[in-house]
Amino acid sequence: MNDPTRSAGPSPAADGPMQAARSPAGLADAVRDQASGYADRRRTEAASFLSELARALRSGSDELDGQARAKPFVHTVADNLDALSDHVARRGLRELLRDAEAVARGNPLATALVAGALGYGTFHLLRSGNGDALKSRGEPRQPWGGYP
Repeated sequence: MNDPTRSAGPSPAADGPMQAARSPAGLADAVRDQASGYADRRRTEAASFLSELARALRSGSDELDGQARAKPFVHTVADNLDALSDHVARRGLRELLRDAEAVARGNPLATALVAGALGYGTFHLLRSGNGDALKSRGEPRQPWGGYP
């Protein structure tokens, strides 16, 4: 069947992604599709990680029999992690970013504290890792977190 609105040549999709990437619009679409797929895979991995973490907390709480106050707290944290896992699995990337922005705007002090704690932890993690390779062999090592 001849359709006068279609071009006579093969469609860009028939030639594969390389043909579609030759035009600027095709390249933008290809990049957007790849980024979207990557984000969806990472979102799914994050949801399963949170679910596994909740299971680990629940199984580890069995060892807290003598801790009357700690066990309910651990179960509450595990329940909240399960709820967060379900939330992450159901929502799209844009919705998750919008939710995170709303939480950050609603709680600026908590956001600043979390960002500071993450920065501090990252600094010490990087410092304790391969940073020692830059030191000379004869230089004594500083204790973790210590400054010369």
